[in-house]
Amino acid sequence: MRPNITPDEFVKWLKSQPPEVLEKENEITHLEAVKDYEEFVRLFKEGQCSLCGNPLKTFSTNRPCLHWLLRPNKFKKKHFPTIFQEFTYFRISTYIRWVASIDKPIQNINDIQEEHPGEKVIDFTAKHKHLTWSFSCSKSDFEGHMTTKSGNYPHYHMQMKLNGQSFIRYSDFHVPFHKDDLFDIELFSKHKDFAVHSYGPGSGMQELMGSKEGLEFIVEHSTPINNPDDAAYNLSTMIMAPLGGTISGDLIANAAKEAKETQRTLASVIRDKLKDSGANITTIVSPGDGVPEPQQREGGRKKKNSR
Repeated sequence: MRPNITPDEFVKWLKSQPPEVLEKENEITHLEAVKDYEEFVRLFKEGQCSLCGNPLKTFSTNRPCLHWLLRPNKFKKKHFPTIFQEFTYFRISTYIRWVASIDKPIQNINDIQEEHPGEKVIDFTAKHKHLTWSFSCSKSDFEGHMTTKSGNYPHYHMQMKLNGQSFIRYSDFHVPFHKDDLFDIELFSKHKDFAVHSYGPGSGMQELMGSKEGLEFIVEHSTPINNPDDAAYNLSTMIMAPLGGTISGDLIANAAKEAKETQRTLASVIRDKLKDSGANITTIVSPGDGVPEPQQREGGRKKKNSR
């Protein structure tokens, strides 16, 4: 439960605390989250649910659980409201992100802002094996559709696909936010300079592609793969020789050979070889084919990031 005060009052109280106290609390929270995730993964791989303690394949209407979102036998679309009545959006989204991160951390969660245009409060897609979940909340969803009978309250929409086929559609439910959700959303949106939300182990592609440091990490630490369908990132490098200068074709060929032999990106090797040449080097980073396509209610994959 959230404190019985407003987000503004909560932040004011936090800022009144000694920095060392806040730092210690953040450290404890981080360590607990890491421990919880490790236990979650261990039990998940054993086929057990870390929340209810039952096998992931079990389903009982008497005990709602987030592992229902893995679509155990007998779970039907009509049972979904039981989940969102019991669990907050942040509990549901964290569970989905943790599941998606088990096989391919970061890559299996497409929350890239440039791939989700418009004024969105929430917009991301995550996948795990044959399951794909998508969440969407526009500004009008969050404000509530006051001119209609359905959805005239703050809500979001969820989509769930099995092997690419719709099981739950965005239009099937107007999922209401819980009181705690509304507190957290206001807190994280109004006080970005102080209260920063992170999904930790459940972080997605935006974590890296949303910053210069992240893009630098991708260029320097990505490893080439043989199957493009599994790629987390596509890198395209453009090189412009300095004014009046040239760049040897042999240098490019040798760089490509070295990149293959050392399992580095060509962009990284090229930058090393031309660092003192005065050449202008630009690397464009875009999501690879191994990243789930954004499942928006409108729009599609368009933009790229560069460094």
